[in-house]
Amino acid sequence: MTDLSSVPRLRPAAVVINQAWCKKCGICIAFCNKGVLAFGEGNRVEVAQPENCVGCGLCENFCPDYAINLEVADQ
Repeated sequence: MTDLSSVPRLRPAAVVINQAWCKKCGICIAFCNKGVLAFGEGNRVEVAQPENCVGCGLCENFCPDYAINLEVADQ
């Protein structure tokens, strides 16, 4: 397991997936190098490890269906 304690957080964020828009392509999973997203039951994309999210926004930016949003916390 990778030690993520030294990875700086860009901004506190929560990944929100709109399952109605998601076509389960897995692009978001491929671009998330922190292992936050994974395929779950029924091949649904799920937030598997939210604590690993550094708020980089790659999942949101690469989703072709705009099915992912980062909810950024006020700092």
